[in-house]
Amino acid sequence: MRVFNFFFVVLVALPVAFILAFEAGLLDEYVDADLIPAEPFIRAELQATVPPEEIDLAVNDALDSGQYEDALMYAEIAEYASIPLAPETVERLEDAGTLLLRVSRDTGSFFEGFLTGEGSDTAGFVGAITSDLTVVGDVRDIGREGSKLVAGEDYSELILGLSVVGVAATGATIATGGGALPVKVGVSLMKVAKRTGALTAAFARQLGDLMRKAVDFPGLRRSLNNVSLTDSAATRRAVTNYSSSINLKPLTPVFDDMAALQRNAGPAESVRLLARVEDTNDLRRITEMSGTLGVKTRGVMALTGKTSLRAFKTFANFVRWILEWVWAIAAGIATLVFGAGSRRAVRRIRRTRRA
Repeated sequence: MRVFNFFFVVLVALPVAFILAFEAGLLDEYVDADLIPAEPFIRAELQATVPPEEIDLAVNDALDSGQYEDALMYAEIAEYASIPLAPETVERLEDAGTLLLRVSRDTGSFFEGFLTGEGSDTAGFVGAITSDLTVVGDVRDIGREGSKLVAGEDYSELILGLSVVGVAATGATIATGGGALPVKVGVSLMKVAKRTGALTAAFARQLGDLMRKAVDFPGLRRSLNNVSLTDSAATRRAVTNYSSSINLKPLTPVFDDMAALQRNAGPAESVRLLARVEDTNDLRRITEMSGTLGVKTRGVMALTGKTSLRAFKTFANFVRWILEWVWAIAAGIATLVFGAGSRRAVRRIRRTRRA
């Protein structure tokens, strides 16, 4: 009995007490959130709350609206959580993913993104980012918005500020051998999000406040006042000269998180995820979540309603996870016992026949 009590405390009572205290936030000062792996809890949540027909519907709705990447994302979530898709859904997904269809979609989207700075899919976003990484996009946007600033007209302070920071980051990237590249990537993604309406009003306001700490807009206006903003080379020289006065420090943490989000989830998903960001804390949580889920992040958030890794680490999911292990162990023991019994029965039958 003592041995049973010991194992009960070690294997059941202590883990249960720990996860309850963790869920209540009582261990925040003592336990690193990364100590508890998130993936088993995420899978348990998906398996318990998302029926197969919901995943099927999500895939088919995406295909019906021409959003192949969304369909692929939900299919990956189904595979991740071991949720079966209907055979006809799998067939539709395979048909939509043929090489010819994908090439025709991606080529047009890339050039549209490169020329306009906007996009609706991964290829379009990559095109928009490419134009900014080559400074073409930043200079183009400075010409547009800077002309309005000089003329005293309404202009997008955020787009202009991001473009000026982008030119400054380009110089810093070259000077540091790539050290400022995360800022450059973050700038491009924020601009695309602003144009496509993915940037929430609350986050845009916070980003605007940080931008005004980084960029002196009256000083920028004076620098652009005597420049022909239709001349790309002259515009770039003027902004490059002005960029030495820019203070990137307030913006760097935001752009670092944005660059990490892009590495984890890809450019298109990074922009779409910004629709769920209200402040820099949200951005940090979603970036951390994307480190585990990658391109599946937005889909998992949509299906479960949870927006952080911690939200999955609940007592209910802990119990589901433990039950999976108990079932696996019980099945293993049963297999061993049945196998041993079968072998003994076969040996008895053989001995009987010999006799």
